Amino acid sequence: MRRALYEIYLSLTAAGWVWMGHPAMGPPLHTVAPRPLTGPPDAHPERLRPDLPLTGTELALQAQLLAPSHRD
Repeated sequence: MRRALYEIYLSLTAAGWVWMGHPAMGPPLHTVAPRPLTGPPDAHPERLRPDLPLTGTELALQAQLLAPSHRD
């Protein structure tokens, strides 16, 4: 019940900010727990097959992803 009331409170607060002409506020930072990024689970259709080598295009994309960023 407490969780439902809290979600209603957040929804009404966001609606109030929009009605007042301000951008909607997100949930408080302490309620959003960051999750570590991981790959797809085993047997997922998007998991890479270790028995097949990468294609030329895939190798080029991998090199771009692993290269240090120069956008500083």
